[in-house]
Amino acid sequence: MLLLENQVSVSVFRSVADPPDEPSRAAAAVSPQVQLALTAVYTALYSLLFFFVYSQLWLILHYGHKRLSYRSVFLFLCLLWSALRTTLFSFYFRNVPQASQLQPLPFWLLYCFPVCLQFCTLCLLNLYFAQGQFSILDDQRRPNNELNPAATPVRASSAVWNPEPSGTELLSFSDAKKTNE
Repeated sequence: MLLLENQVSVSVFRSVADPPDEPSRAAAAVSPQVQLALTAVYTALYSLLFFFVYSQLWLILHYGHKRLSYRSVFLFLCLLWSALRTTLFSFYFRNVPQASQLQPLPFWLLYCFPVCLQFCTLCLLNLYFAQGQFSILDDQRRPNNELNPAATPVRASSAVWNPEPSGTELLSFSDAKKTNE
């Protein structure tokens, strides 16, 4: 059994019974001038991204494009992400220590929620590209359809994964014209 006076603190690897020393402050990794310059650059870049995406969303509304599309959802996620990042980095101008010690909800919104938005954006991009790949494969399976030149990478990858090709996968563009006649 361990005695109370012989217990070791895991955080500082010294005995709990020893009196605590004054906390030593580690030297800053970058100087305050560099930190201020980087904060200004990041804030400017995120705000430029925000205004660019905002203008793209207004163009979607102005020209009457489909409002619920992959493009508009992607742009809205980017707009929200850049707004949160601009808010976080502009908050660094005022008080860096206070930015590190926020209440749980603002801390989650400024630090954790942008990561969730990035994950949603990546999932949306994967869904978009997978839908494109499946539409190319569907076009490829139709026997009387001319082969799409954009489907060449898909045909090449399916030839690697499927060593026994069907008849339509080996047809060239000129052969497809002959079968249609």
